[in-house]
Amino acid sequence: MAAETTTKSKGSTGEFTGDMDVNDNPPSKKDLEKVAELPVLDANGKPHTFRSLYTSDNNERSRTLVIFIRHFFCGICQEYLRSLSTSITPDALKSLPTPTNVVIIGCGQPDLIPMYIRETGCPYPIYADPSKKLYAQLGMIRTLSLGPKSPEYMQYSLPSTMLRGIYQSIKAGRGVFKGGDYWQVGGEFLFEDGQGDPKLLAVINNTRDHAEIPETRRQLGLDGAKPPLRKTFSSGIRRSSSQLQRKLSDRRKSWSRSRDRTEKSSPEGSMMEKVKEDKDGEEAGKRSSKDEVKTNGAAVAMNGSSSLAILGEASVESSRQISALSKFFLLPRLIPAPQALIRASRPERLDPAAAKVVGAYSGVLRDRVNYIAHLLHNGDSLYKYSVRCEKITKAAPLPVKARALGPTTLLAFLGCAMSIALFGLSIQQRDGMALLATILLSSLSTLVGFGSEWKLVLPKRASKRNVPLSDVVISYPNGAFLVIKCNEDVARALYWHPEECQYYRSTTIYRLISLIGTLVLMFGVICLGNAELPLQLGFAASYIILNAAYWIVAALPQQWNWDLRCYKKEMVHYDDTPLTNETFTTALWKAIAISGTTKWVRLAGIAPATDEWDLWLEEAKRQIEAHPCKLDEKTGKHMFPNWDPEKYLDKLLGPGDAEDFDLAQNSESMV
Repeated sequence: MAAETTTKSKGSTGEFTGDMDVNDNPPSKKDLEKVAELPVLDANGKPHTFRSLYTSDNNERSRTLVIFIRHFFCGICQEYLRSLSTSITPDALKSLPTPTNVVIIGCGQPDLIPMYIRETGCPYPIYADPSKKLYAQLGMIRTLSLGPKSPEYMQYSLPSTMLRGIYQSIKAGRGVFKGGDYWQVGGEFLFEDGQGDPKLLAVINNTRDHAEIPETRRQLGLDGAKPPLRKTFSSGIRRSSSQLQRKLSDRRKSWSRSRDRTEKSSPEGSMMEKVKEDKDGEEAGKRSSKDEVKTNGAAVAMNGSSSLAILGEASVESSRQISALSKFFLLPRLIPAPQALIRASRPERLDPAAAKVVGAYSGVLRDRVNYIAHLLHNGDSLYKYSVRCEKITKAAPLPVKARALGPTTLLAFLGCAMSIALFGLSIQQRDGMALLATILLSSLSTLVGFGSEWKLVLPKRASKRNVPLSDVVISYPNGAFLVIKCNEDVARALYWHPEECQYYRSTTIYRLISLIGTLVLMFGVICLGNAELPLQLGFAASYIILNAAYWIVAALPQQWNWDLRCYKKEMVHYDDTPLTNETFTTALWKAIAISGTTKWVRLAGIAPATDEWDLWLEEAKRQIEAHPCKLDEKTGKHMFPNWDPEKYLDKLLGPGDAEDFDLAQNSESMV
């Protein structure tokens, strides 16, 4: 209640940001004549003169309280009207000796009046003055000042009130820009005796300066006692409660009508009437049950779409690292289970495969094969007891990177297309919560992608000194052998040192981005759960499609996602080497023959450390020195020495012992 002059300062932009001198005198009759014919619009856009709001047709004595509010998304004004509607009800006004009305005028577009009525529960007529001519002529100012204290009519905190207003503006969809001038404040005027001679109740000096409810009650002639606090249930609970009350009321009315008609009817007709009413009651119950089923179905759909948004973590996790290597990872898009992208730490190395890697001549030993080397040789394709020889050379000075148009890139395009489709559908359906959910969940990939962006760094030799031959032998757990012919540069990059994931952002920045990403994900899921049913179904369909696509990509060979053109791989053909062998002993002999040495066998612990196996290895060494593998010009294959390793081992150990070793070695070589 502003009963005295206050002081406000004017900002350089012409808007009042502090305190200024405000005249609390009511407008004169001359001023009112200027504005009496100005139009205000009802919810249908129909114009009414301002005079018609406070004058009666029969010139009877009456009073009209005209309340000017701020924009239609102002949570503070909504709080004021909720408290006013609870304390000063239409029934209370009817009890007054002088007919009294209340009229609300806002500065937004009339399209939002139905929304405003739903949000505030205001029982009084609401009009709109989008031109703000009434505001200007009646001396109402423009400011964003909050004032020195919080008024009593606000039963929510200021941040909560502001967030609710933001939520309403977003939910309004295209109506977000129709709320009105955010700087404009209002006032309260009481027109008495149905004449254009108002009594000024309050000139609002800041955004929280509406007249307090007890003072307004006193001015209207109601008691001056402090009104009871209104209940602050959520809108969703209020709607559910009112729907349930309506259903119960309908049922009570139906059975009441049946009972009344039954009592008044004759004994013969009463039975037929009762049966008929029973059927009507049953049909009403069925309709109510169907409505409940539909409501429950909609709730299930909403909860299901939110759940689908966080399912499929395993499929996303399988391609997370290679996806972050591509620039398309920054593309805003929907991703199933986006929480898989948010981790407290980032991997420093790519996952190696289980195997023993040994330098045939250098003696270097590793108990795993690096990820890129395993990928390049496709080690998973080696059969049990098979032997293969490959020659690896550096083909071009290119980095190992993600394939430009690999499966993960196609997933990025698919997710982006889903985001665009849902974005357009949200605008078309005017669903602000779905629009916000689309923006938040789609921007999460860009945010996390920025923090996870990296490049693969392979180790390089710092010097060019002469080193031993760099052939490499890989012994896999299934008893298969892979012999690689390469130089030291290739061996150093692929086999002896692990690859390094070099990130563009520091760990501190990444963790901060992960924190922000977690909040974005939480708000996105909350907004998704509050979207309308058509958009809920759209999100559900999108996540089902994306989950299926991610699982398909996870099942594809990983080689399809990588660009390994910097290395050239050639198959070196030996007699029957691609085929599986019957025993581990035969596979070991062929790997020794291809490598040309037995040194690596003892170093890697491939064979048992017994005298018999020492004799077998000595004989194998003599065989490859006397009869090295030769290239057959006709077949283009290298031929193995004519020596039977199984028969010689049987001679040393006996058939039973040799067979037992094959089984033992297969389990012992599992890393």
